[in-house]
Amino acid sequence: MKRLILGTFLLLFAASVNAQTNVELKINHKLGEEDFVLDAVGTNNLGNDFKATRLEYYLTKITIVHDGGTETAVSDDVMALVRPEDEISTTIELGSFDVTAIESVKFHIGVYEPINNDDPTLWAADHPLAPKSPSMHWGWAAGYRFIAYEGFGGADFSQNFQLHGLGNSNYFEVESDVWVDTDGGTMIMSLNGDYAAGLNDIDLTAGTISHGETGAAKKVLENWRDVVFGLYTVGIDENAIALDWSVYPNPSNGDIVVNFDNTTEVNQINIVNPLGEIVQTAFVNDNKKMELTIPDSGIYFVTVLDAKGETIATERLIIK
Repeated sequence: MKRLILGTFLLLFAASVNAQTNVELKINHKLGEEDFVLDAVGTNNLGNDFKATRLEYYLTKITIVHDGGTETAVSDDVMALVRPEDEISTTIELGSFDVTAIESVKFHIGVYEPINNDDPTLWAADHPLAPKSPSMHWGWAAGYRFIAYEGFGGADFSQNFQLHGLGNSNYFEVESDVWVDTDGGTMIMSLNGDYAAGLNDIDLTAGTISHGETGAAKKVLENWRDVVFGLYTVGIDENAIALDWSVYPNPSNGDIVVNFDNTTEVNQINIVNPLGEIVQTAFVNDNKKMELTIPDSGIYFVTVLDAKGETIATERLIIK
């Protein structure tokens, strides 16, 4: 009997280990519709053009939302100093979890208490919280700069702006849907960060210097919380024109039919994921009915293009 119980325990243990899946969080760095790079021209919602010369921020306390709303917290030891100026995307290894279907992610911008007010010199040199140059630590009382965003705006980009957001009261949580890919058994949660939106409602025409917990510095942190992150499809208008067409079944198990009553204006179909990436293309012929197969589950957009390559219609599609 003891051997049977032990054997059953080992089988259950092995099953629990096998259920663990490696999960990563990938942030694609954007400046509007383009990839974020230093000195590129961006525009905020006030129509103010700007060029960034520095951008870095802390990301901590991550939670995975999965399998019908279950929330699984990632270890507090997992944190990152994200530097969009260094790379097109940042990937953070979160660990192994018992997850099947990931729906969204939650995380915080900044450093949490009491770590925020600890001595930065106590950390190993390669740790995100160790002293940096230029500095990301403001002082013992205020703690770390949660975000450091600097650059030039105004006429001929002659006006310097410096926005350093900090403060325990501004330790905001972000929640975002994600696009999930699987690579060699690792589930990769992807989302976009639009850093032009990070300067929304901030006047950059006369130079803005704001270091602290209020004013424009706080507004940057609020923008990071509210409008910077998410899934969006670049250049897609779901109500482009009234085209007589249909996509079915929707939702689908992967096999769909795209039917046109009139193909005069139609030249091409693109299947686009929520990150704005084209995952499949088909050119329309005289046949008014096209059959397509999309192998991976998720949310997509079926976009119809004319001969000039302009999108003339879009339909949202769910693949189960």
